[in-house]
Amino acid sequence: MTPLNLFYSYAHEDEPLRDELQGHLGILQRRGVIDAWYDRDIPPASEWNREIDRHLRSADIVLLLVSADFIASDYIWGRELEVALERQASGDAQVIPILIRAVDIEDAPFSHLQGLPTDLRPVTSWPNRDEAWTDVAKGVRRAVKQIQAQRASDEQPPATTPSPPQPTPKASDPFDRQGHGLPPRTVANRGDGEGDDMAGNAYLVRPPAEAEPRFDGDALLQRVVSGYHGQILEAARARGTEIANSGALDQQAATLIDVHQQRRVLWVDDAPANNRFEAAALSHLQIEVVQALDTESALARLRAARDDASDDAFDLVISDWSRVPSASPDEAEGLRLLRRMREEGFATPLIFYHGEFQPTHRARRREEATRAGALGEAVQPDELMQLVVRALASG
Repeated sequence: MTPLNLFYSYAHEDEPLRDELQGHLGILQRRGVIDAWYDRDIPPASEWNREIDRHLRSADIVLLLVSADFIASDYIWGRELEVALERQASGDAQVIPILIRAVDIEDAPFSHLQGLPTDLRPVTSWPNRDEAWTDVAKGVRRAVKQIQAQRASDEQPPATTPSPPQPTPKASDPFDRQGHGLPPRTVANRGDGEGDDMAGNAYLVRPPAEAEPRFDGDALLQRVVSGYHGQILEAARARGTEIANSGALDQQAATLIDVHQQRRVLWVDDAPANNRFEAAALSHLQIEVVQALDTESALARLRAARDDASDDAFDLVISDWSRVPSASPDEAEGLRLLRRMREEGFATPLIFYHGEFQPTHRARRREEATRAGALGEAVQPDELMQLVVRALASG
């Protein structure tokens, strides 16, 4: 499918924030979903106002990066905004306000439009800015899907005779969501290329050729990979450990970047701050992380996602091992969550991420997790991400 043209309308004072957003949307651009443009792309010796107008009038999506400087810009207010809202009103483009810094927009001419992030919480006010940009990117993807669906409907020729619908290959839709069963180990992707499964059996896996981290010349994706890499190193330091093979982290990031389907993770932990670096690493790769504090709220989120008509199902659950309070002294809360999930028909793979480093005790947990049907268990951030790659990049 042809990429949709995306136009950034922003104040130059906010260029660092625009760069951050473009880094996150760069994954969508790599997947061929969008083709983004902003005024720094104007060739030398070109008439800048004519180039801006040309791209603005051909854009399918216009992002308004709203801040006090955006509001104060005479050019934006008198030219870009006027054209953008005209095209929104005529149905030729979707205009999306993105509140990047706090400012009053109650009387703004775009205040009637649905904005981002969720609840119009300014991007710079989020404790984890990567999560804010992930929320924004999710909204942009929704707009893309809406436009694509509308165009497909408009281009559909009237049927002359009834015919059964033909199945569409899943690979043709960059947003399509695969099933939620356990992926086969033979197509697993681990950054170091080898390891052990939960039963202790050695296995060797090779990443697909297209997952090689070949981002030379693409500064945006290099920035995404570096951000992921840095967050995992911080996570290891927070756990008092080191990453044995830091080069494998780049391979993990590259593999997940090249997953065409949008992925969604439910992370269950009564102390989510303990996983803040790992969650931020996934957010760098445009993997949405939804937090739940206990078993019941996690099950409620799984049910809501299953019953929702949208494609917001979860592809993976990450859970701690024990939580307070515990429903039973004889069953760890993580195991209870997995048991309840299977009882309710959820086949979503689950990974245990815990803090039991003592080898004998950890081996006991591994055995229990294996019997319960977990995808794996991890105590190191890079171990966790190897399992995440296996769950999300397979199938």
